Amino acid sequence: MLHHDLQSLRLFVAVCETRSLSKAAERINIALSAASRRLRLLEEEAGMPLVRRLPHGVEPTMAGQTALAYAQSVLMLADRYVAGLADHLSGARGRVRVSASSSALVERLAPDLAAFARRHPDIRIDLDERPTADTITAVTRKQADLGVIVRGQPVDGLTCHPYSTDRLAVVTLRDHPLAGRRSVAFADLMNEDFVALEAGTAVNRLVMERARELGHYLRVRVQVRSFEVMCQMVSHGLGVGILPEAALRPLATALGLALIQLEDPWAVREIAICVRENEELPSATRRLLEELQGS
Repeated sequence: MLHHDLQSLRLFVAVCETRSLSKAAERINIALSAASRRLRLLEEEAGMPLVRRLPHGVEPTMAGQTALAYAQSVLMLADRYVAGLADHLSGARGRVRVSASSSALVERLAPDLAAFARRHPDIRIDLDERPTADTITAVTRKQADLGVIVRGQPVDGLTCHPYSTDRLAVVTLRDHPLAGRRSVAFADLMNEDFVALEAGTAVNRLVMERARELGHYLRVRVQVRSFEVMCQMVSHGLGVGILPEAALRPLATALGLALIQLEDPWAVREIAICVRENEELPSATRRLLEELQGS
């Protein structure tokens, strides 16, 4: 692998992530024939297959999993090298790639990052908003230096530090029968139509799991990608929604909706900061972690 250029390593990582040689070639913008040749050369140098050909794609072999980890590390160092030089040209002294869930951003992270940026103008923060599952993947694959997630999913290979909490709440029309209540149990919502967030988000996963525990399946009428669109759909009478209270409050006020706290204990969620386990953090990342924990 030491004898191959970064483009071949990027291709190999893309093949493992997409499970498709054609999709990987498209991702890094090279011809399929060139991608096939690069992959073959990687395998010839390794002396063994790195991917297993399947009827509908490929998957990494055990040797391929080992090669993938090293390829990701090499690409991370290359990206840091380029970013570091760019930072020197711009006068910056560090860069931190942060991936965070929407819930974490609206609850606390956005103002904390803004305050950190004011205190440390020489440290650049690249922020990427992703669902918790995607944030865990980004940190694990070294696409992000630090992630802020809603706890509840496996985080193998990562170290998590407590950061904050949030509470889920229900949003409804003001003339809804539940609108006059201060709080409501999730079990009382089983006959409602729902406007739900897309699958893969922490809120969607949690709500669906709790409904199944009650022996129900939610009557999802609309599925959306953002908090704002969910509240818009609720305002048009398409169902009730469940979101973090901090995100709901300004949206409910703006759209004239009612906000009702979920009284179930699981509605209070832990937000955590995660980094890769047993890895020495660059000084800029370590400083950001320390200040987020102390804020």
